[in-house]
Amino acid sequence: MQIENYINGNFVSPLHGRYLNNSNPAENTVIATIPNSTVEDVEMAVKSAQNAQDVWSAYTMEERIGWLRKIATALESRKSEIAMLESIDTGKPIKLAERVDASRSVRNFEFFADHAENLTQLRFEMADATNYVIRKPVGVVGLITPWNLPLYLLTWKIAPALVMGNTIVAKPSELTPMTANLLCEILASINFPKGVINIVHGLGSEVGQAIVEHPDVKAISFTGGTATGKIVASTAAPLFKKLSLELGGKNATIILDDADLPVAAKGAARAAFTNSGQVCLCGSRILVADKVYDEFVDLLVAEVKNMTVGNPKLAITDIGSVISQDHMEKVLSYIELAINENGRILTGG
Repeated sequence: MQIENYINGNFVSPLHGRYLNNSNPAENTVIATIPNSTVEDVEMAVKSAQNAQDVWSAYTMEERIGWLRKIATALESRKSEIAMLESIDTGKPIKLAERVDASRSVRNFEFFADHAENLTQLRFEMADATNYVIRKPVGVVGLITPWNLPLYLLTWKIAPALVMGNTIVAKPSELTPMTANLLCEILASINFPKGVINIVHGLGSEVGQAIVEHPDVKAISFTGGTATGKIVASTAAPLFKKLSLELGGKNATIILDDADLPVAAKGAARAAFTNSGQVCLCGSRILVADKVYDEFVDLLVAEVKNMTVGNPKLAITDIGSVISQDHMEKVLSYIELAINENGRILTGG
């Protein structure tokens, strides 16, 4: 399958004609090629978004809400396909992709459509004046999303930007482009206004950087690693862009001595291993009160042993693959580090 950029309502090849391979991490097989886009492709997408801005912002709130609901309905009709593509692209279990990724991608558009309907005008009365809060679109916004929840987080950013009258240039992760492409297919199928949403595929160092530093992109929403977030922030700050960052987490699960230990063990296992631990809010370490340590560890190990690791396509699978060979090697290096520091492997390994 060859994926293309989506600019001004059309699927277009990258200007320099270069592509990247996209792989299924569970099977280590190439499943698609995606544009290895450049600054020139980003420039074309930004111009498309600029040209659409006046028209889109002139739509009434009710009209924009209507478009969000049309997108939600179209996504709903393809939920099974969304789940399948997310499972293939990320290696996550199909049942997780169905329950979380596919469902939330639809719900994101519904949520912001509902929320926008309930926006009220803020007015502050004074003795000699009335002050109003006027909500106006920012303009062209740049959205950069990660690989762990591809369509879920892309739609979480797109929906509020759209409903408030902004146009969009978005870059999905180069590791997980499939559902972003499906969204573009949906936009084309419902005749969504051209140029309002533009998707440019490619590497973060090239495409992401070009979006962040473009002078006509007025706001940036980035979800990803902390190191990259620092680069985004340092680039956007001198340009006084509006900036939203959702970065990596380092979360401790804390087990106190009065905890319901079976419930806590089940919750801690779920917190650690959902999506193979590849979520910013996953528990990355567990702190346990001395009094209940041994009992809790036994319960936790039992919970983990009860999880099925395997083919993400199968409904029985609880834990699929991690996103890439590089990521797997990183995880294995931490296991090796734990052994070298006299840690004990309690299961697996």
